[in-house]
Amino acid sequence: MKIIWNMRFKMFLAALVINVLGIIFAMLLFYHYATEHFYSEYASSLYERIFIGAKNADLGFQRIYRMTLDISFDMQITELINKGDFTQLATRLKEYREKNSLSDDIYCYMPAKKILVRSEEYNSVQKLDNEVANTWHRIIEQQAGIRPLFIENILSPATKKVFLYKAKVSGAEAFITTQISERGLYYAYLDDIGMADSNLIVMFDSAGNVVSQSRAIDKKNLNVLFSEVRQKNTELSLTLGDEEFFGTCVEMPLSRCTVLLLVNKKKIYGKIIFMQILSVLGVIFILLLSTFFIYILSAKLNEPVENLAQIMQAVGHGNFSLRAKVEGNDEIGYLADRFNHMLEHIETLIDNLANEKVLKRQAELNALQYQIRPHFIYNTLNSIRFAAMIQGAKNIGELLANFIELLQVSTNREGEFGTLAEEISTLKKYIALQEFRLMNSFAVDFNLAEESLSCRVPRLILQPFVENSILHAPSPEKTFCRIMISSELKGGELIISIEDDGKGISPEVLKNLSAKPSDKKAHGGFSGIGVANIKERLRLYYGDASKVICESDGKTFTKISIVLPAEVTS
Repeated sequence: MKIIWNMRFKMFLAALVINVLGIIFAMLLFYHYATEHFYSEYASSLYERIFIGAKNADLGFQRIYRMTLDISFDMQITELINKGDFTQLATRLKEYREKNSLSDDIYCYMPAKKILVRSEEYNSVQKLDNEVANTWHRIIEQQAGIRPLFIENILSPATKKVFLYKAKVSGAEAFITTQISERGLYYAYLDDIGMADSNLIVMFDSAGNVVSQSRAIDKKNLNVLFSEVRQKNTELSLTLGDEEFFGTCVEMPLSRCTVLLLVNKKKIYGKIIFMQILSVLGVIFILLLSTFFIYILSAKLNEPVENLAQIMQAVGHGNFSLRAKVEGNDEIGYLADRFNHMLEHIETLIDNLANEKVLKRQAELNALQYQIRPHFIYNTLNSIRFAAMIQGAKNIGELLANFIELLQVSTNREGEFGTLAEEISTLKKYIALQEFRLMNSFAVDFNLAEESLSCRVPRLILQPFVENSILHAPSPEKTFCRIMISSELKGGELIISIEDDGKGISPEVLKNLSAKPSDKKAHGGFSGIGVANIKERLRLYYGDASKVICESDGKTFTKISIVLPAEVTS
């Protein structure tokens, strides 16, 4: 017991050291890669948020741009401008503004008259002085295409920054300008992605000008941010003043503005450290607790389990005489007792199975052998009877000699196998008997590979198939058929083929011939007993290593191939 205890203690100590070293290594690896991985995953999350916000903002620009074009091609707007009905024109512009909540104001400016019509109920029509009119005209001339112009609206009573779209009115000397408030755009699409007051959101246009931001940033830091944005990195890490930020940016394809989101790293560090501490404490606690219980259980279960494992190993090598030692009434004792009962039962089953297998094989083979004899004798005697009727007593002695030799082969119990040469010799005697009976109705040719003649085959496996070709191949249209019997060795297999050029066999009969030996089906005029007998004998002799392949087109030929493992006799 002292040796066993020392072994358990050493195993426990080794497992403890390995676990501790593994935890230390995992902690170092975690500290080294966790932050980088967390930043990467966090950057992906930030990018998804800012991408959705930027995409929605771009769609907002697109809707305002399309509305501006719709207004410029509105025939009612053109008619009101040409008639000079500016009050109705302001009402029509107000209707357009109310259709899109993002639009801050809509102006219709007529440069020739220096008149400005706004989508407002009060003071909706204004006459601009020359200086203001010229300044406004220069401003709106800067906007073209689908990109908005970011300006300070000089016509608004309150100072505010706006995004502006312009379009010339079709059929009138006037311009439609639609404005989006910078603050309105920010709160509609960008404010939600900021997630915290300590985070920064900045939108740059393609020239590097700040067009929107969550809070004021000095110009120096804005230049640093734009230099990072120009590199189009999706993961940014930088320092602004005494604060460290981590973030990402995305470019808006329509407006060509770039939205930048920066998150204060202090919050990220706090989350990472907290997760690391919890993970390490949890791992250590689980390690200590599991180590304690594993040691207690191993000390209690090790000895009977080891004994049982040794017995099982010996039984696995074939020694069924051993028995496990039963100690106690617990699960291990019950398992050992049941294992012993199982061994006794297995021994009995093996003995019975071996005896039954031998007896069953012999009985099946005997039954098949007895089954084929009456059938074979009947067909052979019938051939002799027909020969006697046709030719009288002439050659009866020769026929009987062939028949006796065939009968000796079919009733031979001492040898179930012979060489292919012997089988062919027996077959030729059968063919000679049939030639007396059915003169000028068939001819048999042989194409036998020399090396195949010494192969070992079951006796009388060819006669039923040759009989089928002799009796069933001729037809009223073709009264003579030629039968070819061939053999070859290929890939460790002996292939014997019986092929005739007769009328063929129907698909239904072919299907029955290809059925498993256990299928009790008639073979439609073919020698059902003989074919089924051969297939069953081959199954018992060789299992799945043998097969009988039946082929026919139902018109011009039938081919039977018997495939056996090649066993060459010495």
